[in-house]
Amino acid sequence: MKVEDFIRNIDTTIKKYRRLYKLLDIISITFLSYAILLITNMEMVFGMFPALEVYSTASISVLGASLSYPRIFLFFLSLAFGLLLTFILHIRDDKRDTIDVVEEKYPALNERLSTAYDNREVDNIIVADLRENVIRASTNVVPATFLNKKRMYIGLFSLLIAISLLTYVSVSEYRISSTPEDLKDLLDPLLPENEDDGSDLAVMEETSDESGNQSSEDLLGEPSVVIVEGKQVDLTLPPGTGTGFTPGEQANTTPEDFLPSYAYEISVISSSIYSEELPEGYESIIKQYFEEMAGK
Repeated sequence: MKVEDFIRNIDTTIKKYRRLYKLLDIISITFLSYAILLITNMEMVFGMFPALEVYSTASISVLGASLSYPRIFLFFLSLAFGLLLTFILHIRDDKRDTIDVVEEKYPALNERLSTAYDNREVDNIIVADLRENVIRASTNVVPATFLNKKRMYIGLFSLLIAISLLTYVSVSEYRISSTPEDLKDLLDPLLPENEDDGSDLAVMEETSDESGNQSSEDLLGEPSVVIVEGKQVDLTLPPGTGTGFTPGEQANTTPEDFLPSYAYEISVISSSIYSEELPEGYESIIKQYFEEMAGK
């Protein structure tokens, strides 16, 4: 057997064990995360968003079992978390070379195995003797020694706990009293509020006189000056304009039923409402008064 064949066989065995560790970790983390999400009422998150509220009570049938959309979403979310956390936990193991693992387990092959593998294309007496010694020592290598029993036991124990917890939660429907709504209400006072700067509103400006720096306007009356987009606008109405006027247009102040008088010479005209009924005893005085007025 060549050195390359020996390392290839050991590499296949080590990768098989690593896949087993990863599978146990993925299942354990996924089931444990899913159980925690169910206990904490995360299914109610769908009802907090108007776009997802329609799916909060919807469900599908799989193999005779009814599964709600929130539970399916939480399961895939737990699976994604399990994959991510497992990748982080095993990223260091995947970087370890197979030769380093073998030399760590079997000190008799320390540096000899790596040297023989690096010089596998070299053909001389020294390298040939080294390869022969490595192949002889490799017969004592047992593939089962590369199984990390401690990690295996931890993975199986974690899987047992996760399955037991998920089974209990699913059967008993156990939930805590808190809900995502309670968490939202708890975080709302801590979040910054959106304050309106009032840029679109008119800013009232008080006018003051020079004597006592007191406003000459009535504080309870209508403002005469406002500031809109940084410009002062005078709201004072000109005298005689009534309820208002239209800027840029000449107001029509002539009543619609006005008729112009005829062009004739001004003279005295008797009133149609003149009455001869005068107080007794004063007829002569009143007539004399009107005659004097008409003569002026």
